[in-house]
Amino acid sequence: MIQDSQKYLAAKIVTWWENFGRKTLPWQKNPSKYKTWVSEIMLQQTQVNTVEPYFHRFIERFPTVEELASSSQDEVLKMWSGLGYYARARNMHRSARLIIKQHKGKIPSDYEGLLNLPGVGKSTAGAILSLSGIEPKPILDGNVKRVLSRFFGVKGWPGESKASKELWDLSANSTPIDNFQIYTQGIMDLGATICLSRNPNCSICPIQRRCYAYENHLVDEIPNKKPKKKKRTESKYFLMIVFDGNKLFLERRKPKGIWGGLWSMPEIKLSDDPEEWCAQQFANKILSVDPWEPFKHSFSHYNLYIHPIEIRMDGQFMNKTDKPSMNSFNSEQLDSLGMSTPVKGLVNQLY
Repeated sequence: MIQDSQKYLAAKIVTWWENFGRKTLPWQKNPSKYKTWVSEIMLQQTQVNTVEPYFHRFIERFPTVEELASSSQDEVLKMWSGLGYYARARNMHRSARLIIKQHKGKIPSDYEGLLNLPGVGKSTAGAILSLSGIEPKPILDGNVKRVLSRFFGVKGWPGESKASKELWDLSANSTPIDNFQIYTQGIMDLGATICLSRNPNCSICPIQRRCYAYENHLVDEIPNKKPKKKKRTESKYFLMIVFDGNKLFLERRKPKGIWGGLWSMPEIKLSDDPEEWCAQQFANKILSVDPWEPFKHSFSHYNLYIHPIEIRMDGQFMNKTDKPSMNSFNSEQLDSLGMSTPVKGLVNQLY
């Protein structure tokens, strides 16, 4: 019975995609394994309409894996700025250099080879191989989880181990040997355009007739929602320290963690004294201190309340600590740096 349903699912999705699927996505034009890899990394936890403009700019700047590998991390992070989840960009840059060093500039065409690249998991590796027409491999992104959960009636939140294992098995057994490239794109498109998380268009869904959730009036309940956790909150001063009239002090964040590798303003606790912090770091005299209006920046797991303070210092930048991760930049230099969205917004207001 379940094998019949799997064959039905694959056949219906292939036919539907040929007639109604998305065929003008930017990575589908003059497709290549490199474009597929870039798009799949960008699409991790990010919607297509958000990714498209970033993909265009990224490919224009880094048209080949060689160009990406030879670029600096700052250049890569700048092109990624605003897309979020910056570890993806750092991992892609590391992967490009590994591809040049270990694979003679060729993106691996085997599953294990892809899994050895930083930032590439099972679903991303499967998508690269399937969408490139190399071999049929299962994928399990958010859209596919939703389609399979509803169609087969998988109970539980897809992120839980039991439900996840069941979904991986269903994905593997539902991926056809023939037309796997079309099927893979089709099931992602179906989840993105019809089998939506809210207000799905069941009336025009090609697999509606055998969909467990539709037949049992459970479309709004399957898949189960992720158990909610209350977001924690943090509040910090962002110190906008300006030297010599127009040079802004920034520090590069550590490689791991939020905004890893990006240039940012110093962050200190609200219980700390900004002027005292400056006195410890710099040999310059403070000319003025001007607090700006606080604002909130939301992450997936917490809210950050940013309290910007503009601090003007006399003379040129003189750092007592002499750390290479700290420097001051003029407005032209700032344009070449990778910065987070809130930091970039503050810089734009400052200049």
